[in-house]
Amino acid sequence: MIVKWMAASLAAVVLALSPAVPAQAGAHHHKPGRVLSAEPLPASLWLPGTAAAHRIRYTSTGLSGRPVAVAGAVFIPEGTAPRHGWPIVSWAHGTVGVADGCAQSISGRSDRDITYLSAWLRAGYAVVATEYEGLGTPGPHPYLHGASEAYGVIDMVRAARTVARSLSRTWLAVGQSQGGQAVLFAGAVADRYAPELDYRGAIATAPPSQWRTLIDVARAFEPTAPAIPNVLLILEMLRAAHPHTFDPAGYLTPAGAELFARARTELCFTELAGQLAGRTAGEVYDVNAAERERFTRLMEHDADIPIVRHRRPVFIAQGTADTVVYPPASKTTADQLAAAGTDVTFRFYAGADHSGPMAAALPELLAWAATQTRR
Repeated sequence: MIVKWMAASLAAVVLALSPAVPAQAGAHHHKPGRVLSAEPLPASLWLPGTAAAHRIRYTSTGLSGRPVAVAGAVFIPEGTAPRHGWPIVSWAHGTVGVADGCAQSISGRSDRDITYLSAWLRAGYAVVATEYEGLGTPGPHPYLHGASEAYGVIDMVRAARTVARSLSRTWLAVGQSQGGQAVLFAGAVADRYAPELDYRGAIATAPPSQWRTLIDVARAFEPTAPAIPNVLLILEMLRAAHPHTFDPAGYLTPAGAELFARARTELCFTELAGQLAGRTAGEVYDVNAAERERFTRLMEHDADIPIVRHRRPVFIAQGTADTVVYPPASKTTADQLAAAGTDVTFRFYAGADHSGPMAAALPELLAWAATQTRR
């Protein structure tokens, strides 16, 4: 099913992505990408093939355009940097949770991500990895809020180049799942938001999109369907993004409210999924038709990938056996972006599940990236 964007909704999304300086007291002091702190990353958290690594905090543009502090890590590859410096992959990670302890520059990365990112290091890219707004830094993490994620991805490149002088201006945005959505938001504004950098394109594996379709297909609020843990994380984003008009309490049963509180403070995604295993949506969520429609419209506004012309190419890789992201929705988004004038490469990977394209597409992704960064 193709979700048709109304002109007003698209305008709202583009406006939300506007890189305007926040209009608030002290806004003239806001410099996105300014390093607030830097320290060596513990060797136990290094990726294979790393010559040096740093944990940093930097400034970015958060919800409602306000300045925020964001955390991240910088990985420098082994070997001698090219004459113009190491080209950069700004890595946008997938779902880990919303509690501070889920930040990967503190808790470490999955074997899947380590394998994937090490391949980029071996290919001669520095890897810079944002935690997004609110993970490991003060304030809430607005999970799947596209504009907030996009700014974190871009400003990570600015900050990393201050910490590591061997890094080039040339960079790619690369992300999986939540991160795939993040880099497609970032690609829509990268040249405008950070014109001093040399942005070359975005690679998105399994990006969630077409939220009205996805919510229907996932049976997110059908009482007898399995409870989806991501919904609890989304409720935290909507609470943070719309603090005066959205109250998660109205969407939760007492059991759901207890899990929501724990997700905000202590449970990372794997643990949260474990707590929900065997539970139905009706045991966790209490959502009527009007509430479901409001939830859907807010997700379309805050999280649906903007259908605009990207100035740089995009590669979207999607597994056909993905049960987290609806595969036809990724194809619809790719087709819509292409119709808007974006240079889109889209591939289905037969039999690949949600994580599968990271490995299945890797040779093609590296070859595509090399073509973009050689220009």
